[in-house]
Order: sequence, then C-alpha cells, then structure tokens
Amino acid sequence: MENNCMEDGEGETSTGLNILEGESNKKSSQAMKGNEKTDLVSSSIRKQLIPVIGMEFETEDLALKFYNTYAYNIGFSIRRSSCHKFKSGQLRDRLFVCFAEGKREIDKRVSNVKYHRAETRCGCLARMKISCHLNDKYRVIEFVFEHNHVTTSPSKTHLFRSHRKITLAQIAEVDMADSLGIAHKAALEFLSRQAGGRESLGFIPDDYKNYLHPK
Repeated sequence: MENNCMEDGEGETSTGLNILEGESNKKSSQAMKGNEKTDLVSSSIRKQLIPVIGMEFETEDLALKFYNTYAYNIGFSIRRSSCHKFKSGQLRDRLFVCFAEGKREIDKRVSNVKYHRAETRCGCLARMKISCHLNDKYRVIEFVFEHNHVTTSPSKTHLFRSHRKITLAQIAEVDMADSLGIAHKAALEFLSRQAGGRESLGFIPDDYKNYLHPK
C-alpha cells in the first residue's frame, strides 16, 4: 500500500501516510480509552471481586466463577484456554482469557461463505491463570487486567456468552410453555417480566431457540 502511494506521486504519498497514521492513532486512542475505562470500573467495584496474585480456590470451577463475576462487573466475556495436567489426570494449571484473546484462524471455506461473522478477537492479553498448590488448592499466579479494546457497560454485559445460562427452573417453564403451545415470543416476554427485565433473565432469545431446536 505504501509502495503504491510512493509510485503515484509525492502528494499522494503524504496523504497515504496521514491516513495510516490516523488509523494507528485511532486504534491507540481506543486501547487507551479501554484501559482508562477498565481502571475506572475496577476502582468502583469491591476489592473482594478483583483477582489478586496468591488468591486461592478449592476447585477450577470456583476460580472460573470468580473471574467471570469480575468480568461481568468490568464489561467483558471470558473463556477457558490452555491447561496442563499431572500424570494422574489432575489439573495442574489453567488459563482463563478475555473473549477477544488471540486471532481468528483463516477459514478455508471463506470464498464460499456468503455472510461472514463479525471479527471479535483482537489479541487482547487480559487473563487470569491458576495453578495447583501444595495443599491441592488452586492459586492465582498471573493476572493481567489491561484490555486493548473498549469494554462494554455492565448493562449490556448479560449479552456475552460467558454470562448467559438457562437455569433448571427456567428450563421447566420453557418446556411447559412449549407443551402448551405458547408462542416463543410470548413465553420469552413472560419470563423476562418474571425476572425483572431482559438484563436479569440470564439468556437471550437465541439461547431459547437453541434449547428448543432439538425438540
């Protein structure tokens, strides 16, 4: 791109560089705003909800639940990443990362796909790593809170995958509504009002449809 600009003339080269610099500055500004927002939100939530090096958990699931609660307050989603196990099969360590960690692999079917899914990964390094300690508890040995992207507001965090779950009680009500022939939209509206609003429901319409689809 830069070579083409140089061949087209000096004036256009300057314009091309200005555009590239503008895009670079824009990305840097967004990353800075993301970190500033993370710092601001972190200072507003209780210290007990923020991971600390040396913090211990009885199980991996408890560590995941804790980090997910922290992510909910900050405004991002998480997922399990790499891990190592002892020869006995017991988990030795586990890495939990931001949903925007890494880069999407190139799909060989890209030329045949009509509608592409939006890119959600941008190489974010926010993470929490736990390791099995001598007392068989899992200790936090690494915690990175900086994000290279803007996190969302807590009012929208419920839309992220790691914060969505249909409870057993909700499943019973969904099955009952389906057996009675109640329209999905009407049943979803009832459940939302019962929970105190869509943001308190715990799942989105797609989760509702995905649950009923096999049936």
